[in-house]
Amino acid sequence: MKTSKVLVLTVTMLIGFAVSSPAQARGNPSSGGSMGTLSPMGTAQVGTPNWDTGKKPVNPNAELNINEKLANKLKPLLPQDTTPGAASKGFGELKEFVATVRAASNLGIPFVELKHKMADGSSDELRKAIHQLKPDVDAKAAVKKANEQAKQDIKESKAS
Repeated sequence: MKTSKVLVLTVTMLIGFAVSSPAQARGNPSSGGSMGTLSPMGTAQVGTPNWDTGKKPVNPNAELNINEKLANKLKPLLPQDTTPGAASKGFGELKEFVATVRAASNLGIPFVELKHKMADGSSDELRKAIHQLKPDVDAKAAVKKANEQAKQDIKESKAS
């Protein structure tokens, strides 16, 4: 009887460790996760796999350096003396960065404030940040419009 209780307790603890240590489980290919690095704070760094989707996010800063056409289009929408490359730091995907720039411009919200309110750069966080800064605005519609503009901006910047 005592042996079975110890066995159950041991198995429960092992499962608990596996669940409470997602960084280790995700970095282990045998657990079905992708290889990548985590920052000391436990969040995915730009260029590492996106743990939720398994996709490797775009490094917006690198792409903006390559795609001068897109950078030139975004520069007037950002605060003076802010480069698109510097402003994109912290975003995991190019489209999310461009959508945030577009939403800030569309709604007259300072980009820095909007970015600061966002936890992870996702569309859901953009919606929440817009709602916090402009509660009277339809945040869902604003994000939809900004995402459409971002998609178009990126598409046009890749055309010759």
